[in-house]
Amino acid sequence: MTQPKTDLAYLRSEKAKAEQKLRYYQHREKILERQMPELTRKARVHRLCTRAGMLESFLVCPGELTDDQVMELLKISFRQPEVVLALAKMVHDVHERSNVQNPLE
Repeated sequence: MTQPKTDLAYLRSEKAKAEQKLRYYQHREKILERQMPELTRKARVHRLCTRAGMLESFLVCPGELTDDQVMELLKISFRQPEVVLALAKMVHDVHERSNVQNPLE
């Protein structure tokens, strides 16, 4: 009759260990969920800084222009038919590549 107690004690011990692991992984999940927005924010900031640097490389004396002047220049530039067509083609190509399924699937 001592055998069933041992089995019961063993099962309780295993249950306690499993519950402890569950708490650990739930806590770990919360930590990772809190890190995700920070990582996406860092990626966005990096993208914005990179692209702003690209823009400034085309401007003459970028420090002397106001934000409004740069915005006006961008509005003029992006209204050009060639730019509108090139941008539309780029976006279309990106969408085409993302919608193509893997032929090995």
